Amino acid sequence: MKKDYYVNYHFTYGMPTVIVDQTMFDHLQKETDPQKKKVHIGIHLTDETNIERADQLFQRMEFSSIADSRLMMSRHQKQTFGLIMFVVTFLGLAFLVTSGCILYFKQMGAGEEERPNYTILRKLGFTEKDLLGGIRRKQLFYFGIPLLLGLSHSYFAVRSGWFFFGTELWTPMLTVMAIYTVCYSLFGVLSVRYYKKLIREAL
Repeated sequence: MKKDYYVNYHFTYGMPTVIVDQTMFDHLQKETDPQKKKVHIGIHLTDETNIERADQLFQRMEFSSIADSRLMMSRHQKQTFGLIMFVVTFLGLAFLVTSGCILYFKQMGAGEEERPNYTILRKLGFTEKDLLGGIRRKQLFYFGIPLLLGLSHSYFAVRSGWFFFGTELWTPMLTVMAIYTVCYSLFGVLSVRYYKKLIREAL
């Protein structure tokens, strides 16, 4: 994605810009209502280190129409999207922990129901290692499917958001995937430890 944006935010609203040939541009210009036409006047800084100084000079000036500085718009967008990201992250983590707890407690209930079966298997000669191997595969399947679905949803949801935000969001996507993986792995490990305790108490 290019970092140069030649069209003002008031025209694009952060959406991608479509480049057309001169013929199409002339046609669109003729079809546009003259009263709705807008003129964009911008100043390009050759030295990015002077952006703070340029913003101070901009704030002192008076304009007869809408005028925004790059730094002011950047701060406003960061505040807005920061709030949105906080709310979305909080709700997402709450749902993630809730769903993980539901799966974990369901496995605890299933383990209690299977306790007599483990007692019989231990008496038949099955070792703790033999039983734990099957339990690990069971937990991998039980927690792995929701994890894969969650990772797929995160990937495609963020990829679709790239179009609307006009930029690639690799860091949020990888962060969400890492949190998903850590949380479900933690619940899976806790389930295996609980089953291990049941097996030891089976005899």
